[in-house]
Order: sequence, then structure tokens, then C-alpha cells
Amino acid sequence: MPIYQRSYRHFEGRTRQRFRWWIVIEQELRVLATARPFLILLLLALLHCILRLLQVVAYDVVIQDPNHPLTPILRQIQGLMVNEQMFFDFIRLQTPLIFILFLYAGSGMICNDFRYNLMEVYFSKPIRWYDYALGKFLALVLLGLSISAAPAIFLVVLHNMLLAKMEVLQQTWWWPLPILGFSLVVIVPAALAILASSALLPSQNFAAIAIFMILIANSTMAGAFAGLLQNRNYFIISVPMALHR
Repeated sequence: MPIYQRSYRHFEGRTRQRFRWWIVIEQELRVLATARPFLILLLLALLHCILRLLQVVAYDVVIQDPNHPLTPILRQIQGLMVNEQMFFDFIRLQTPLIFILFLYAGSGMICNDFRYNLMEVYFSKPIRWYDYALGKFLALVLLGLSISAAPAIFLVVLHNMLLAKMEVLQQTWWWPLPILGFSLVVIVPAALAILASSALLPSQNFAAIAIFMILIANSTMAGAFAGLLQNRNYFIISVPMALHR
């Protein structure tokens, strides 16, 4: 029987009316989960989370016993204390890993779809252009939050569970809000910039190089302003320097 005489089974299900962008997120995460470099970068980010977990557990266990020989030492060493500064340093130190992870995962998200003619596959299904864009963006945001705000908020909850005092809860109940806010300040601009570069340039390598060149130019401009105007506050123009000030 010729192929044109065959009939195909009609689609009898229901098309998803909401959250169509979730399909794009699932596809991106599924592809990334099979990439070894991505898993190595994710493992490096998780190692820092594990070190902070050990720090919180050790500090909270020791600090509850005033007779413990390490208690006076922990109270004096600022870097070992569990406070607002610790969580700020945690997210700040995760920032380079977030950026590298975004470069690997995001610089090819859109340009590779054009390169391998996947746009026809995406838009042959009931997916609108803003579902596609939102799915790509949220995929990067979820990746960033998974190694920054999510483990930090978990550590705040663990800190309250280990000490279990009303005074500690009164001091820390508001910490998750600035943790999430600072994480989004880092993640959202980086995700938007990398996706824009991926959409405008023809290959993943060009997109990654363009982002590096923008950061270098940004830091150079900040250094030039600070030197010419003799005011170090102009270093805040540089995104990397602003995050580490």
C-alpha cells in the first residue's frame, strides 16, 4: 500500500494550555544531565555546599556546650561563625561557579537550536515564542538557584533545627529573603546576558567569547574611571568587582 494511502492515528489528547514552558525546561535539564562537563561543574558547586554544611553542623554542635574546648575558639574566629556574613560569603564564592555553569549550559541554548534546526521541532508543537524564551530563561535560573539560594536556605533551616531556640529563630527568620534576593541579583542578569548572546551569535563558542569580552571591557572601563577620576568607588561599575566588594 502506498504511503499516501495510509492514515495516521489522530491526536486524541488535550494540549497543555498552561505551563507549556515547563516542557522546554525539562528538555534542557535532560540534555544537560547527560553531559559530563556539566556534571563535573555541578559536583564542584556541591562540594562547597557540603563544606558549609559541615561548618554549620560543627559550629552548632560545639557552641551548645560552653565547656567544650573549641567553644572559645569558634566564638573568636569570624570565618567559622554561622551568621549573615557566612551566607553572604557562600553565595559570593558560588558566583564564579554559577557563571561558568551558565556559560556551559546557556551559551548554546538558542544558537544550537538554530544550528540543528530544532526551532521547527519546538514550534511545530503548541509552544509559543514566549513559552520557549521563558523555558530557556527559567532553566538557567533554576540551575543557579539550585547551587546558591536553595542550599543556603536549607542551611538556615538546619541551623534553627540544631539550636532550636526562640532567640535564634528571631535572629534568623528573615535571612532567606536577602539570600534569595542576592542570588537573583547574581543569576537573573547573567542568565539574560548569556541567552541574549546565544540568540545573537551563530555558535556556542562565539557566544561564550562575547560574554568574556564584555566582562573584560566592563572591568577595564571601571579601572579607567577609577584611575582617571582618582576615586575607587568607580570600581563598582565592574560587575565582578561589585560582587566581591
